[in-house]
Amino acid sequence: MNARSSGPPDKPVVLVVDDSPAYLSMLGAMLEDAYTVRVAASGQRALQLAALEPHPDLILLDVLMPDMDGHAVLTALRQDIRTCDIPAIFFTSLQEPGDELAGLSEGAADYIVKPAAPAVVKARVRAQIELKRMRDSLREHNIALELEIECRSRLEQALQNTIADLEAFSYSVSHDLRAPLSAVNAFAISLLETEADALSPRGRHRLERIVAGSTRMNQMIDDILACSRAERTEMRWQTVDLGAMAADTVAEMRHAWPATEVDIGPLPAVHADGCMARQILANLIGNAFKFSGSREGARVEISATQAGGIAEITVRDNGAGFDMAYSSKLFGLFQRLHSDAEFPGSGVGLAIVKRLVSRHGGTIRAESVPGGWTTFRFSFGARSAVTATEPASGERSLSLQVN
Repeated sequence: MNARSSGPPDKPVVLVVDDSPAYLSMLGAMLEDAYTVRVAASGQRALQLAALEPHPDLILLDVLMPDMDGHAVLTALRQDIRTCDIPAIFFTSLQEPGDELAGLSEGAADYIVKPAAPAVVKARVRAQIELKRMRDSLREHNIALELEIECRSRLEQALQNTIADLEAFSYSVSHDLRAPLSAVNAFAISLLETEADALSPRGRHRLERIVAGSTRMNQMIDDILACSRAERTEMRWQTVDLGAMAADTVAEMRHAWPATEVDIGPLPAVHADGCMARQILANLIGNAFKFSGSREGARVEISATQAGGIAEITVRDNGAGFDMAYSSKLFGLFQRLHSDAEFPGSGVGLAIVKRLVSRHGGTIRAESVPGGWTTFRFSFGARSAVTATEPASGERSLSLQVN
């Protein structure tokens, strides 16, 4: 007999090797319902069939064969890269303990002594095939994982290269581009101061526009660099008393809006970068002052709530508000929901705030209605878990009214 197969091609393939036609027939009939069976009556033929695609999932291998015994076949299988991983079960009449030990030490997956009950043979064949499938699956997952690691390593290197390019660009912006821009601005201002009377009204207006444009462009360069620093600056974690920080920030700003009433509720101490936390509060509180300061009864409120050890800080004002239909633009770079004539600004502050909050692992969101209350809520994330909940003064709130 040379070969016999049975069943659809997706069945596991079992190669039966024995020089006895009776055993080949018996084992083939026993296994063909569950497996695709190949049979070989010699060791040389077994090696030929094992090398064919698809390779066997298991080899049932007799030991005592005239031309090439089972030990020699197993050695040859292990030396061929195509067949080295195929599990082999010795199926033999040799039943001395030393024979079984020798077979297992040579790399056999199991050892069955003839004659054996069909249920035992089927169970051991099934167990070895399931083990092989698990090994194959694990190998495929390992290969996929290695490819994923390699891909991520390439992406990380590309990211590092991009960061290096951005740093070089930032240097170029702050030095190479700013110098000629500053020269344009300085000469334009000098012309306005010394030659204004010699210019026509139209020429003077155009020169004023040059001054204004170059000044604004210089400010935009500063804002771009500030955004870049917000992404790249190394974080210095420390305990930050948000209550004291908010009070200091309000004290620094309130002289520009003396009629605005400010209420600071109890704020916690958190684990955060102190400089970044101050910048977040300064931008949000400054916006609250700016957008509410021109109205009668202007009010700014700063408070906090806690859930699961994470504090959410709220800054709200009863100023101009905005249409929530445009809220997707709120944290974009150079995105503004009000004209520069109404409320001067570059549209960078909230973009920086979002970046700084994200670097802490937190979130920020806003709610508003035109002409009504605007509320910003942000958290610093789980790493910044609350370490204190009361203001340093022990008071429940601070209300400031400057007239």
